[in-house]
Amino acid sequence: MEWVFDGIGTEIISLLAGFLGGGFIGYKIGIKNKIFQRQKGGNHASQTQIGSIVNNGNSESRK
Repeated sequence: MEWVFDGIGTEIISLLAGFLGGGFIGYKIGIKNKIFQRQKGGNHASQTQIGSIVNNGNSESRK
């Protein structure tokens, strides 16, 4: 039964390192992307979104 828990400490450390690394990289990617949106319409109206996405200084318009 001891062999079942043999590498659990290493796996926990690897899991924590993966969460920290993935969270940091995801934050760096997310902080550089800005989305500008404009909406018109009242309550319960059907709307479409028109905006531009700015990714590292490069803008792209989408409808």
